[in-house]
Amino acid sequence: MQGLLERFPGHALAFLNVAQGGLYERPTMAHTVLGSCVAVTFFAPRRGLAGIFHALLPKASEYRLHSPDQTPYKFVDTAIATVVQRMQRRGVALGEIECKVFGGASALFAEDMSVGRRNVEVAFASLAALGLRVAASNVGGERGRKIVFASSSGEIFVRLLNNNVANKCGDATR
Repeated sequence: MQGLLERFPGHALAFLNVAQGGLYERPTMAHTVLGSCVAVTFFAPRRGLAGIFHALLPKASEYRLHSPDQTPYKFVDTAIATVVQRMQRRGVALGEIECKVFGGASALFAEDMSVGRRNVEVAFASLAALGLRVAASNVGGERGRKIVFASSSGEIFVRLLNNNVANKCGDATR
């Protein structure tokens, strides 16, 4: 991380826990650790605006007792809708947004019903439904990831973790 901070001087540092996300106008290095969780980055370079979230589960509608208004970043579908709406309120057109998708690791024994796989599927489907372009992705597999997002450039740095954290999200050492 130190090397990245030297490469991007003047950037604030923000760690995203599970069910957190936001928009950044100030240059920020947002980082998080993903297992089965998914993060999507949003970058609108002409507006100098970027967003990212760390979502735990695929769809809010599949959980009766959940109120998306209280935790919009907990679910992939509501997190995408929340970031996009916030960007649109700031004057960003959908065609100006570049998206990247990360995470969704799966445990070996649960491949067919993996929450990681479903998180990734919902992310791609939700973005496609909005007509948003996915410029890059690093998803699936059996290993967790640490990601660092430079909000000023839209660049994302990914490091696969050595241990299997597919069933843990955000538990690895920073």
